[in-house]
Amino acid sequence: MAARITVDDVRSYGITGADAMLRDFIAVIDGANACLDKSRVAEATQRILKINAVGHLATLASGGQIRSQSAPSGASRSFATPNGAGIDSTNWGSALRSLDTTGCVTRLLQSDKTRPFVAVAGPGRRREET
Repeated sequence: MAARITVDDVRSYGITGADAMLRDFIAVIDGANACLDKSRVAEATQRILKINAVGHLATLASGGQIRSQSAPSGASRSFATPNGAGIDSTNWGSALRSLDTTGCVTRLLQSDKTRPFVAVAGPGRRREET
């Protein structure tokens, strides 16, 4: 049976975003369940694959990854924007590509080698490409 992840699971890895957005990303990634089960991927591995995939999508939705923060008195943050397009544009995506030996999850995120399958159209919204 496919591993299930929740918004709380995702947040425990430091991934941020609106609950509704994270739930939608989880639902998209759950599209890999049949492939993961058929490929007999261990439950713990399924969980980490899914969390990395949601982290990738959430990073794309937010516009970047936090690279540095200052003390509250300094109130400063710096962001690194995604590098290019596709799965390798975020650290989460790069980790996912190296861990997903079956390709079950990465296939959901790419329609080809350069375009993400799920593109963010605005805060909390997504547009699925064909």
